[in-house]
Amino acid sequence: MRFIKTVFAGFMACVAMTGVALAADASGYREFVEGNTKAKVTVIEYASLTCPHCAEFHIQTYPKLKAEYIDKNKIKFIYRDFPTDGLALGAAMLTRCAPGDRGKMMIDLLFKNQREWAASQNPKAALLGFAQLAGMDAAQVDACLANEALFKDIQDVREKAVALYKIEGTPTFFINDEAVLGGEYELLKATIDKHLK
Repeated sequence: MRFIKTVFAGFMACVAMTGVALAADASGYREFVEGNTKAKVTVIEYASLTCPHCAEFHIQTYPKLKAEYIDKNKIKFIYRDFPTDGLALGAAMLTRCAPGDRGKMMIDLLFKNQREWAASQNPKAALLGFAQLAGMDAAQVDACLANEALFKDIQDVREKAVALYKIEGTPTFFINDEAVLGGEYELLKATIDKHLK
């Protein structure tokens, strides 16, 4: 509970920068799913957009995993948010608000440019730039960051992950309910291949 209060305080600081109040709108929360939705193997990633190890996975390992397993429809891959601070929570909200299928594109951009925006003196302005690349304007960004239902949904995903899977850090993967910590390609590959047999 202490972590949730800390994250909420950090998130509220981000929202305060926008000058808008939280609104109880329909959340618009949706999972990011790639690959074969009927695959024998499901890989779930829990990640935080401010986590350097998560960024490393998405830059170095994810392209190999995508080429070998996702694009060949061997697995179903699900990305889930596990924000570790208020800034990651705000960024996660923006990816969920991005129109159409641009949310996943925004996640990729945020991980590739993590050092630029996460360490920025004005992270809201940096995030606004990425949100604009995904097709959102300043008013949509403010409305998204003020969406109380979406905030709650992302927190619920995180709380369920802690309760069900005892997740303590990111990135954490579940391959058909088998936990794999970190994002090392060879370990993920070996575990996926074992479940494909």
